[in-house]
Amino acid sequence: MTTTPMAAAARSASLMHTLSTELQLPSERLHGFTRLREDLFLDTMDIDLLVAGLERRLEYYLTEEEASQVETVGDLRHFFLR
Repeated sequence: MTTTPMAAAARSASLMHTLSTELQLPSERLHGFTRLREDLFLDTMDIDLLVAGLERRLEYYLTEEEASQVETVGDLRHFFLR
């Protein structure tokens, strides 16, 4: 099953909206290179809760290994949009 560019863009926009909502930040502040710890000042618990919230909203679940690799907004896109 292939994903059209339009469908991929819609999924990405939906993820960014959800991420913006979960973080209570404007989506303009979120870029692929935005670091969760250093730029958004999230600690390990915050990141765990963020991933759990995204999993719940998107109904897609990461493995523990994948969740431990999340460091940037780009990482979230990578894992949730494949």
